[in-house]
Amino acid sequence: MTEKESVKKLTKGIRHYVKYESRWSCFVLTEPVSSNRLEWIDIARGIGIFAVVLVHSMIPMGEDVYLESVVVLLAGFAIALFFILAGVTYNGDKHRDNLKEYAISRGRQLLIPYFVLYIIMMVLFIPLAGSVDTYLTPGEVFFWFLYGAGPPGQATYLWFLPVLFFGLLLFTVIEAATHNIDSRMRWPLIVLFPVLAFWITDVFSPILVPWRLNSILLATTFCIVGQEMTRYRGLKSWRTGSRIRDGGIFLILSLVLFIASQYNGLANLVEDSFGTNAWLYLITGTSGTILVFMLSSLFKSPSKRMEFLGVNSQIIYEIHPVFFYLAPATMVLLGWSLAEYDALISMFWPMRFVFGFVLSIAFVFLVLRNRVLSLIFTGKNKK
Repeated sequence: MTEKESVKKLTKGIRHYVKYESRWSCFVLTEPVSSNRLEWIDIARGIGIFAVVLVHSMIPMGEDVYLESVVVLLAGFAIALFFILAGVTYNGDKHRDNLKEYAISRGRQLLIPYFVLYIIMMVLFIPLAGSVDTYLTPGEVFFWFLYGAGPPGQATYLWFLPVLFFGLLLFTVIEAATHNIDSRMRWPLIVLFPVLAFWITDVFSPILVPWRLNSILLATTFCIVGQEMTRYRGLKSWRTGSRIRDGGIFLILSLVLFIASQYNGLANLVEDSFGTNAWLYLITGTSGTILVFMLSSLFKSPSKRMEFLGVNSQIIYEIHPVFFYLAPATMVLLGWSLAEYDALISMFWPMRFVFGFVLSIAFVFLVLRNRVLSLIFTGKNKK
């Protein structure tokens, strides 16, 4: 081989390598993570969505005490983490003078998927109602859609999207009205809003609160907590620089989270349940979130996989329960009956988790490559 041929072959190989790397970075990470993104925040979101899918896959727990304990622990902070992150990442200087534009942007992101996916669910109920025991008529599904909560015992997981949206709106109004005064003036709201949430719940009990006004108040509370974290620490990673100090803080917060969550019980916002006490839920949500922040800050080099989960956490949240239905279908194909599966349903949570988590990640790639799916699941019509 001549020197000219060698150079030509080497150049060709380099071109193929660069092309491959470029395709990989765009395909796996949606788009290259921009320089203004903070890796530890995306990693924290990745840990959070992992915990959410894990909790959902473990329900129902049956009479498994240990499984219930794990669900109570994870549910104590998994959803609160995303509310707090919304407050942490909110840029008041950028959005304060144009809240309308911010509301429209977040509305596209959160409400378009909520309404479109809910409408798709209602449309599917029409052909299914005559052949499958769905427990609800299409008319009842439409009623609960207008009511914005419910039905009791069968409420859809999509509740999170409008609660986050309206919680953020209330938070941004409060932040805009109080940003020029001492931040400590907002602290009483952290105490007051959980009280109002419990009061509203009692007023409507045993009926679910319409459009989850109680959960919106708690979402706003966690947003305020997140904003106060940013005022105190900025957007620095949650490491103190001392392994001993980090270990001590981590141990103390772990004990607080475990004890408070087990005493508070299951926080199931979809059923208007905050556990024994909304303030205890505030403690578990905050302590668990700080633990996740510390874990995400321990990555010496950014974890691209966890960042990918975090960047696409909304899509994973919106689609993962659909794949849970593959677990009973698989068992039927293996010769089990649905009655046998239902009797031992708490044993099959690992199968539900694998289906829900792995296939949701695969589905993310479809959404990122299809403009219609992107609009449905993210509110963005990506080109």
